[in-house]
Amino acid sequence: MSTVKAYYDGRRFVPIEPVAVRKGRIINLQIVSEETEEARTAARLAAFIQLTDDIHETNKTDPLPPEFDEIMGKRVNFARDLGL
Repeated sequence: MSTVKAYYDGRRFVPIEPVAVRKGRIINLQIVSEETEEARTAARLAAFIQLTDDIHETNKTDPLPPEFDEIMGKRVNFARDLGL
């Protein structure tokens, strides 16, 4: 039996150091929560990973249509257009 320190990112346990466990292997976890500086750092890292995952997901959306550049390139006079 071995002990592995990991942090939980809300979806999975992520080891802090490399471990020699084959991918797909089922393991038993005993959870002992620590509130140390290392745990706070791990929580910040998990939040950062979640943020970058969200950004990558956002970047998968379709780009803006060509008409967007045309519309944005037009000069607008709000005072005139609003009759002021």
